[in-house]
Amino acid sequence: MDTSIHSLNAHLAAGTQPRSGPSGRHRFWPAVLALLVALLGLIAVAAAAERDAAETLAIGDKVTISVFGQTDLSGDFVLDGTGAVNMPLAGRIRIAGLTAPEAEARIRSALMDGYLRDAVVSLRVAELKPVYIMGEVRSPGTYPFRHGLNVLGAVALAGGYRVGDESLSLLKSELLLADEREHLLNASLQTLIARRLRLEAERDGVKQLVADARTAASAQILAGEQEILDFQRRAREGERELLSQQISRLGSERTALTEQAELAERQVELTREQSTEYNKLATTGHGLRTVQVEREREHARARSDAARIRAELAKNETALGELTLRLRELDNTYMRRVVLELQETRQKILEVERSVPVAREIAESRRRRLVASEGSGVAADWDIRITRQAGLTPVTIQAKFETPLQPGDIVQLSPRARPIEGQLPGEAQTPLRKLTGLASQQ
Repeated sequence: MDTSIHSLNAHLAAGTQPRSGPSGRHRFWPAVLALLVALLGLIAVAAAAERDAAETLAIGDKVTISVFGQTDLSGDFVLDGTGAVNMPLAGRIRIAGLTAPEAEARIRSALMDGYLRDAVVSLRVAELKPVYIMGEVRSPGTYPFRHGLNVLGAVALAGGYRVGDESLSLLKSELLLADEREHLLNASLQTLIARRLRLEAERDGVKQLVADARTAASAQILAGEQEILDFQRRAREGERELLSQQISRLGSERTALTEQAELAERQVELTREQSTEYNKLATTGHGLRTVQVEREREHARARSDAARIRAELAKNETALGELTLRLRELDNTYMRRVVLELQETRQKILEVERSVPVAREIAESRRRRLVASEGSGVAADWDIRITRQAGLTPVTIQAKFETPLQPGDIVQLSPRARPIEGQLPGEAQTPLRKLTGLASQQ
């Protein structure tokens, strides 16, 4: 093989064609040269296509159009939303997507269509649309377009990566705070759910709390709410028992007073009859005046005793009614407190449930930025998207740092969460201790 190569070099130096040996090993060189020429041609075509794409006119471009000898038709024009310029006489001429020579030819054709006999048109781009840099850069904003500008150059114009401008300790502190807020919200949610179960049990008269799917992992919190439920139940039952005993005692007193009132009324009736009979005897002269006075005095004492017993009976009924009202008020107050606390707890649960996804997203955003800060110069750590005007419709493409830009491009740069050592495939979050350096995280 080495002998054949030296022989080929000698023939090329002498300007003669090599003779093909019996093995035919030299026949592949023309094919190799043809392949190289074809590759160079493809590279040239691709470069020309990219250059033409950057030089074609687009919506929003400002162009200067000069018509020789026609100052009224010359001036600066801006391509409107349909990609057209509005010229005197000719009206609206659509030139978006054309190169400058193609746009000159179209304008010349429009002017010569009944307006000018011969038109010499010159068009140049007066002002290219700028490029817009957004996302994780130090100075997001608008920057003038320059030919040959790519994504990496645009990032350099915007001051470089923003995450690299922040210290790792600050990012770790932000991540710890965001993660702590997420944990606090989740713990608060578990506490509120357990409280809701306890209040529902108090409302329904249930003595034992039953864990559901959302409180199964918080047995300690549920045990605490069970203790509160038992205490509330014992306290309420104690108050009810005390009032019930007083009501029972007053009921017994009322029964006794009722019997005494009946006896007193009977005594009044008997003394009245005795006094009446003795008065009849006294009128006939068979009775003594002193005895008559004593009978009337006994009748008065019986009436006084009956009145006193009736008063005590009325007082007993009043006290019994007050205790009955207190017992009902105790039940109503208890149930009203339970219902109000239950309503307030449900409202807090809704608020916390709305806050948890936001806190989780903030923590994940801090986590992505911290992961990206460890390798911000690597293309794989960044998600680069370019929004570009394709005719009248904007399109978004995935890009790299080497992707060339066109006028009007909008570049969005954001860190991409990448798996680190120790993270399982498909794990939603990067372990916090691997990001912050903590030994453990509750």
